[in-house]
Amino acid sequence: MKSSVHQKEVKKINEKMDYKSIIQNMNTCVIITDESRIVYVNDAAGKTLGYKSSALIGREFASLFPVQEKRHFTISDFLTIRDKAIPRNELDFVTKDKRVIPIGFNVTPFFDCKAKSYVSIITFRDLTDIKKMENYMRQIDRLAILSQITAGLAHEIKNPLAGIKTSAQVLEEGLKADDPRFQLTVRIVKETDRIDNLLKKFFNFAKPSEPHSANYDIKMIIDGVYLLLSHQLKNNKVTFNKDFSKQTPQVFVDENQIEQVLMNVFLNAVQAMPNGGVISVSANTNVIYKEEKTGLGESRIKGTIDGKEPVVYVEIEDTGSGISKENSERIFTPFFSTKKDGTGLGLSICRQLMLKNNGEIDVTSEEGRGTTVILALPASFPLTLPSPQRGEGLGEGDKGQ
Repeated sequence: MKSSVHQKEVKKINEKMDYKSIIQNMNTCVIITDESRIVYVNDAAGKTLGYKSSALIGREFASLFPVQEKRHFTISDFLTIRDKAIPRNELDFVTKDKRVIPIGFNVTPFFDCKAKSYVSIITFRDLTDIKKMENYMRQIDRLAILSQITAGLAHEIKNPLAGIKTSAQVLEEGLKADDPRFQLTVRIVKETDRIDNLLKKFFNFAKPSEPHSANYDIKMIIDGVYLLLSHQLKNNKVTFNKDFSKQTPQVFVDENQIEQVLMNVFLNAVQAMPNGGVISVSANTNVIYKEEKTGLGESRIKGTIDGKEPVVYVEIEDTGSGISKENSERIFTPFFSTKKDGTGLGLSICRQLMLKNNGEIDVTSEEGRGTTVILALPASFPLTLPSPQRGEGLGEGDKGQ
């Protein structure tokens, strides 16, 4: 008796339950297809692929695959399986903006009694972030091994190199300036210095020092690096433009390490513009400042965060030759360089230093149109600033150089 009552209650609940609405609002991506076309798309699937759900209905399911995927994957087999579900697998989908994204999917065949035909229920999720993390962990493993080898080599070479330099300097002292051997010893000393600097780069890559972080004004750090490079910028006919937001909080970083990152990025930009060009630097933040009154009748500027963590963004843009798409994917790989005399360690060291300072570095480039580097640095606490002087607002800051 109780069982019968329970069954009736379940039936009533099922009749009232709007299962389509539940599927529509699920976080899991769902697409339903017939033999070849899409007949249903929930909101999560549409959002992942960059479409309104209704825009995908009626389209060929095969249109979601990149061309190379179609060559290796039989769509008919995927859709017409009848008696069992296809286990979880991975493949690529193409989004509305032509991006190729990796997805993990399951396919379940279902017989539609009303239509008297089979449909395929496909559930999937975007694996882009997971793939990035897997790739990052592989790089970390390779870097760990490479760092050990590099540190050992640098140490073994450094000692005999010092002996060569000392011997050359002793020989140099006993020779006259017009003696051809004098020029050779000068050349030996110069080349040993060059190798020594290269070894220092190797060692910094292998064992970067721990940061000694404090609160710094990022605008002052940028100005300091600019002053060091101003002569070189002038000689290379490079214009340096600044656009700093006045209300930018301090950053909590190791000043010397961030100077090293900026120096490397600026020099890369100069080298990419052999005939001159423009470097534009801006500093912004996700901290929103508002003026508020205190209990003493005074006012102060208080910051609130637009996001999870307070960040200061430094964007460095050049008008140089840019980097090809193929090379852009390898610029952080140790010892990879597009320069004739490059070591391929500059950006690798920059990434290491940024990570040690709880920051991030991102590079976007287009061949023939220039490169943009974005540094994301941790902002300092507390997020308060002095009240603006009379006549000052919360507007824009320094411009030009």
